Amino acid sequence: MKKENIYLKRYAWPDSVLAQKVEANPDIIVVIPAHSETNLNEALQSLHHCHPPKGEVSVFIIVNESTNASEEVQKINKASLSNLEFVDVKFPQYFTHVKLPPKKAGVGLARKIGMDEAVRVFERNNKNGIIVCYDADCTCEPDYLQAIEAYYGDSKRNLGLVHYEHQLHGPNHEAIILYELFLRYYINGLRVSNYPYALQTLGSCITVRSSAYQKQGGMNTRKAGEDFYFIHKVTPLGGIGEINSTTIYPSDRVSERVPFGTGYAILNHHRNPDLTYPSYNPHIFEDLQYINIMLEEVYASEKLPPLPKSIETFYSMNDFSLTELISQSGSFDNFVQRYYRWWDGFRVLKYVHFARDQYYKNLPLQEGLTWLDQKLQIGLAGKSRETQLNILRKHDQSNPFYIK
Repeated sequence: MKKENIYLKRYAWPDSVLAQKVEANPDIIVVIPAHSETNLNEALQSLHHCHPPKGEVSVFIIVNESTNASEEVQKINKASLSNLEFVDVKFPQYFTHVKLPPKKAGVGLARKIGMDEAVRVFERNNKNGIIVCYDADCTCEPDYLQAIEAYYGDSKRNLGLVHYEHQLHGPNHEAIILYELFLRYYINGLRVSNYPYALQTLGSCITVRSSAYQKQGGMNTRKAGEDFYFIHKVTPLGGIGEINSTTIYPSDRVSERVPFGTGYAILNHHRNPDLTYPSYNPHIFEDLQYINIMLEEVYASEKLPPLPKSIETFYSMNDFSLTELISQSGSFDNFVQRYYRWWDGFRVLKYVHFARDQYYKNLPLQEGLTWLDQKLQIGLAGKSRETQLNILRKHDQSNPFYIK
């Protein structure tokens, strides 16, 4: 008798929701949440034009809305479902139309429903398949699916983040350049600081092995930021890195559905078009680097060195105990693991905001990029913003990040 799946019993969305029975036996399942999406068919065509990988692929489309959604949203969602028949399908495609409780309705729950459905299919077929998150306003390179499959050819890999480049051909050209420059500045600032979990956290970049997804409790149901929390929840497993041999192209559209993220950043720029784009002060990353490079000495001496004020105060406010951490660690490697379990991605972001508010005020983004260029030596100085972005994209794609 097959062992009962604890994740599906206790933590998954309780019911299968797809309108059609999944007859396929996929190795890769692409999950697409769609809410009030007018470009869904374009996203699907891009996906179905991909070169087929060796394994089987299926596509799950989760059209969703709140039970109190406006008539306009309902109309767009119905049109999305009706228009699916006009998609040139290469891979088996399944869909559902779900109405969600207002308190939970959002991309997090929609992703979870689709990803949990993928787990059901994989478990039914005794496969540890790959779940791919893809957004309804994205496009991708033709080798997208092949690159994902190749990445997971290594059985130790649990999660992979596809290289992204926002679309720049729309009316939000200037705003999206500034926003993506900021994203890449932040992640590279963390990498310069020797922070080991410096991962870009865009939902449309996520791919994950079914076993890892289940082990860490699945996707959360947050209305926004679900991608950030999910990725950092999986990081303790290791086997996490970037799939940089292909590219996904997220949209640059305006949105005010959630108070942060790409859509909100674009909208905020239109409301307040400040070309200086205030960003984190490099001193924040330098303070963080100071302690990151001192860990071996800290473990050997069992005491902290004199610390930058921002770190010292943050430790105190968050009840950090070096003595307790060392007493629980049987080796330096174990100490490092425990240390960065404390300094998870959420706490690092919390520190960055604390240091910004209490010690180092925001500076124009260009000042941050000048500092970053001094560290990376990649030739950003004197270039236009778009050229700087292209240089950073190339740098990031050429230097894949991996957590063992």
